[in-house]
Amino acid sequence: LLTGCGSSKTDDKTESAASKAETASKEEFVFPSKTADLPRLKDVYADDFPIGSAVADYQIYDPDYINLITEQFNSMTCENEMKPDALLDKDTTLSDIEKYREAPAVKFDKCIDQLEFAKAHDIKMRGHTLVWYSQTPEWLFYKDYDVNGELADRELMLKRMENYIKAVFEWADTEYPGLFYAWDVVNEAAADGKSEKRDCLWLQTIGDDYIEKAFEFARKYQPEGVKLYYNDYNAFNFTKQMVIIDFLKPVAEAGNIDGVGMQSHIGTWCDPMTYAEAVRRYNKELGVEISITELDISKDATDDWEEKQGEYSRRFMEQIIALKDEGIPFGSFTVWGLTDAVSWKQNEMPLFFSLSFKAKPSFYGLLAAKDPSLAEK
Repeated sequence: LLTGCGSSKTDDKTESAASKAETASKEEFVFPSKTADLPRLKDVYADDFPIGSAVADYQIYDPDYINLITEQFNSMTCENEMKPDALLDKDTTLSDIEKYREAPAVKFDKCIDQLEFAKAHDIKMRGHTLVWYSQTPEWLFYKDYDVNGELADRELMLKRMENYIKAVFEWADTEYPGLFYAWDVVNEAAADGKSEKRDCLWLQTIGDDYIEKAFEFARKYQPEGVKLYYNDYNAFNFTKQMVIIDFLKPVAEAGNIDGVGMQSHIGTWCDPMTYAEAVRRYNKELGVEISITELDISKDATDDWEEKQGEYSRRFMEQIIALKDEGIPFGSFTVWGLTDAVSWKQNEMPLFFSLSFKAKPSFYGLLAAKDPSLAEK
């Protein structure tokens, strides 16, 4: 039995988080909003798909970010707080290695406040992410959880993978039923610049079918209403896409995947037409829906970069709308951050609100793609 789901500890934490979430919701009305007069993306695209953003834990206590989140978005992704290194509990696992040998302990203290905030504001969640080469503690892959010892064998790692996925899904479904609508089961498994899977400890310990096994376990334990995704960056690149399609084919044939998440960390160099062809190819080859999961659009080196971003975001979103009109299913549309001030690519100013919460031309571009009357005046 995995820990981290104990009733008394969870209830105490949840009560605290709920109290904080209530306070945060009240702050929305205490502090004037810098963005209240803007058209709302979630309303403009209400008939198309959820509009989401990555949100960091501290942002749900900042009045300006609270206003921006609740006004514009009806979907959230935890930026880091649900990644494996945030959920796997090393101290508890090492406290009794034999007890936890096949099922590493998990804890959810880092993400509860965000989930409470989302619940309080009727915002749905994308779960991100379960199986990943990065931000996954190395100790997980060793027989005795000791990085100076020997690696765990295939049988042991399959048990750990299954029990980890089971624990996360069961906790989320018990504590927050209906809150999650999608999970990134496997993240960034394709190598860059090579026609192969990325080398990682999941591959080294389990073997070539680790992706298939992850989706098999995820399908086994998935909560009702949750869709299972593979997620990657540069997923529109033809060479990389062929690798992704190749290793997802058996997953799709087994009926264990629902969607492909195209992260879309892009710039104006990325041709929207080429991107659209990649979307069609995923749908045709795998029979899955598509989500834009981490969109940002980096600026170029010209003086009029903001205007170019705005024009590009409109053309990009026009392609997404056209694809949807063709009948290709889209699960959601998520941007990777709230303002340029908190972007992981801050120097490239890739998001849709400025450092001072001013709506950028790229924000209006997203709106104008759906309704030209909402173009920036």
